[in-house]
Amino acid sequence: MDETVYVDCPHCNARLEVDRKTGKVVKSWEKVEKKEGTDFFAESLKKQKEEKARLNKYFTAAPDSLKQKKKELQDKFEAEKKRIHDEGDTERPINPMDLD
Repeated sequence: MDETVYVDCPHCNARLEVDRKTGKVVKSWEKVEKKEGTDFFAESLKKQKEEKARLNKYFTAAPDSLKQKKKELQDKFEAEKKRIHDEGDTERPINPMDLD
């Protein structure tokens, strides 16, 4: 049997998830404000589609963003490598662990 029960608070109209054994509130959701003359399901569907479009846009742009970041890091690496070669600095840096 389910360990929790869902109850609508008569005072604030919030949805509460209550543990059956202890009677303590596990989770609560704020009251959903319903606008007069609007279709709740149509608005919910619209919000769902907007969220899906936003996530699709984010995930389709992610590979391009990663490629751009990789290119920037590679360019910085090559520039530093060129600087070291031009300056003739072939000495190894001091290892902080060897300072003891």
